[in-house]
Amino acid sequence: MDAGAGLPSAMTEPEVPATARSGLTLILAATVIAGAAGYGIQAVVPALSSRDDYITFGIAWSAMFLIAAGVAGVQQEITRAASPRGKAPSATRALTRFSLGAAGVFVALVLGSSFFWAPSAFGARAAEFVPSILVGTAAYTFVAVLSGVFYGARRWRSAAGMTVADSLLRLVAVFAVMLMGLSGAAYAWAIALPFAAAFVLLWFLDGRRAAQSVRIDGSVMQLGRHSVSTVGAALATGVMISGLPLVLGVTSSGLGARDLAALILVITLTRAPLVIPLMALQSYLVVTFRDRPDLAARRTLAWGAVLIVVTVLLSAASVVVGPWVIELLYQGRYSLAPAMYSLVIASAGLTALLCLTGPAALARGRHRLYVAGWGVSSLVLLLGLGVVPSQVGATVSVIAAAPVIGVAIHLWALRGAPVPVQTAGD
Repeated sequence: MDAGAGLPSAMTEPEVPATARSGLTLILAATVIAGAAGYGIQAVVPALSSRDDYITFGIAWSAMFLIAAGVAGVQQEITRAASPRGKAPSATRALTRFSLGAAGVFVALVLGSSFFWAPSAFGARAAEFVPSILVGTAAYTFVAVLSGVFYGARRWRSAAGMTVADSLLRLVAVFAVMLMGLSGAAYAWAIALPFAAAFVLLWFLDGRRAAQSVRIDGSVMQLGRHSVSTVGAALATGVMISGLPLVLGVTSSGLGARDLAALILVITLTRAPLVIPLMALQSYLVVTFRDRPDLAARRTLAWGAVLIVVTVLLSAASVVVGPWVIELLYQGRYSLAPAMYSLVIASAGLTALLCLTGPAALARGRHRLYVAGWGVSSLVLLLGLGVVPSQVGATVSVIAAAPVIGVAIHLWALRGAPVPVQTAGD
């Protein structure tokens, strides 16, 4: 069945909350579709671009999604705070005030900071890229809030629909840019505008009803204070995942264009099967751990063990499969030593494990330890990349080691009873 064709009929009637199992199925299906779309973009662009053009595209993509990763912390907090309201007052007004305020703050922060990072990222063409990034920042804030409402209300079809719509719209936009022979800032707009289009589409399909159907634990000010924690952790998450190409471009320029482009491509393509599904399931995991706190620690350990086994198997296979795939698709333009593929996969598995322990800590109300886990890991990553020799092996070793400390901090946060959350009016 066509994914897009099923959305209108699924959302025109009031949605009955699905079971956790059916919700997981929907979110996983949406994740597969979104992952395939993103994977297609990341695989095709370097094949049809020069090495320098690909590095520019990768940095533009990384910059936008690093910002989006930070803003996504709002989604985690709204997911935690939103729940079916029953007879309680609707939270629509509070959500509107919060969304507008958060969007304004994020845009101001990105604009103010752009004078420091945009010139080094985009050179003399920085002014061409910043407007699209600002639009994407504002649009994604609304996407994050609405997605958090969908997850908190257990409106799984709508949550999945947002994921699918955003990714497919971006796929169409990026390939349209490629077909027209454009590059540079045109790619930046193709990356940013689907956020706005997806929000508008899902708002009219189910967003208005969803906002009217939930209550919020806490006031707008409390949401803002808690969001500082989740946004900080999400930004640290972005540094280690979506922002990693940008970080490598800044800290590892000594690798040279060939090794840098190869490392960015291999990390992007080989980490996706492990990291992206866990990232897409963050809100689902928060709800799952929140609703059954008595099983949170046990589930975290069991699912983590499965993840480690999968990582070991993929790492072993990648020594043979990785070089063959890169040679087949890119004719050796982005090749690395076989052992590096295994180490990159190991780094992905450890980062994915951090993506599992984080929601467990957040759902338990341990906001500070949640932030600390991601923050310390990202700090270790940045400091490590800044001091290790400009060698591919040393660089990937730092990327693999950084998440381990964060996992330990999050597991520590699972001790004891959950932190109670007070409910306040708007």
